[in-house]
Amino acid sequence: MASELCKTISVARLEKHKNLFLNYRNLHHFPLELLKDEGLQYLERLYMKRNSLTTLPENLAQKLPNLVELYLHSNNIVVVPEAIGSLVKLQCLDLSDNALEIVCPEIGRLRALRHLRLANNQLQFLPPAVCLLSIM
Repeated sequence: MASELCKTISVARLEKHKNLFLNYRNLHHFPLELLKDEGLQYLERLYMKRNSLTTLPENLAQKLPNLVELYLHSNNIVVVPEAIGSLVKLQCLDLSDNALEIVCPEIGRLRALRHLRLANNQLQFLPPAVCLLSIM
């Protein structure tokens, strides 16, 4: 991981930032530094648009439990892990402009979700659980 990225994440951890901007960083993998220890428990908004991510970590909800907004548009994400359903505070999820083929039914557990963007993917259908969400 580039030293600039490590420094950005370290400062966010130390200063207990609520917002973290990792847009346009040419990231091919989700930075594991974000998931180390318990330092980013305060993080509420994570911006990771226009990178080259293909997957999300299974322990995302465990390590970043206070996420309210997650912006992942314009990556190459193919699959969203089932663990996404454990982000109980998540209100906004942007997965537009990725390579999603399916959306896991666990997304229906996101009862706080108000904004869901899935445009410009390769989705054939949505799970019925998405219809139960109170999204705008």
